[in-house]
Amino acid sequence: MDKILACIDGSRSTASVCDHAAWVSRQTHAPLVFLHAIRHPQGETPADYSGNIGLGGREALLERIVEDEEKRAKLLREQGRALLDDAIERAANQGVDQAGSLLRNDRVVTAITEQQADTGLIVVGKQGHDGDMVERHVGSHLESLIRTIARPVLVAPPGFTQPERFLIAYDGSDAAEQTLALVAEHPLLAGLEAHVLLVGSDDQANRDKLAAAADRLNQNGRSVVTALQSGNVSDAVCDYREANGIGLLAMGAYGHSRLRSWFIGSTTTDMIMRSPIPLLIMR
Repeated sequence: MDKILACIDGSRSTASVCDHAAWVSRQTHAPLVFLHAIRHPQGETPADYSGNIGLGGREALLERIVEDEEKRAKLLREQGRALLDDAIERAANQGVDQAGSLLRNDRVVTAITEQQADTGLIVVGKQGHDGDMVERHVGSHLESLIRTIARPVLVAPPGFTQPERFLIAYDGSDAAEQTLALVAEHPLLAGLEAHVLLVGSDDQANRDKLAAAADRLNQNGRSVVTALQSGNVSDAVCDYREANGIGLLAMGAYGHSRLRSWFIGSTTTDMIMRSPIPLLIMR
């Protein structure tokens, strides 16, 4: 597997991202790299205020502004390096040796996009700096990242508990089949008990779909539990998770099915906010 890219920003999600990323690295035997993107890239290049302030007697003020921006940019870089060093140390304490680090002066989505060619999975926090003071708030970059990046994304909630079982929300569509194929072979999920939930009417067609899904996973050595429930998809998934001790939710971002309508769009935020467990978004 290509490298694991873990995105940290110094918010309260950072420790959880580190812990989830360390688990992913151990589980997949893939190298781990921590990424910190400085939020304000303009800080690297002093802004030109000459047209706003004027010259002559105001030159001293202009020089002070430029100096302050340079100092701020330097402090942001130092802070970023310290965050990365702390993350590497935390990972080492959890058995991940020689983790790497990247400090980028760019927007986080842009920085990740530049790295995705040799990245197997991206770990991001459910909340970033902009969400630290807002209960159940999703980081502003998260939905943009999910829509933009062509690699699997693991969304880490606050706190880490090693998953023992995972859940696939499944509807038998072509998109769901693609997700099932990826899940069946993904090394991160090896050894975890698989639960396949289909939300729909209790009829023979849906029971056959579940049986075929279970067979596909069994062929890859998975231990499988299937369930068929009616009702609202989001509510059914959350209720099943709570009742069965699910530690991770795996789902895809393909197609135009009912599941896509649930996941891609306004309900994306609702699902991420409601879930206290990590979400593995397959690509």
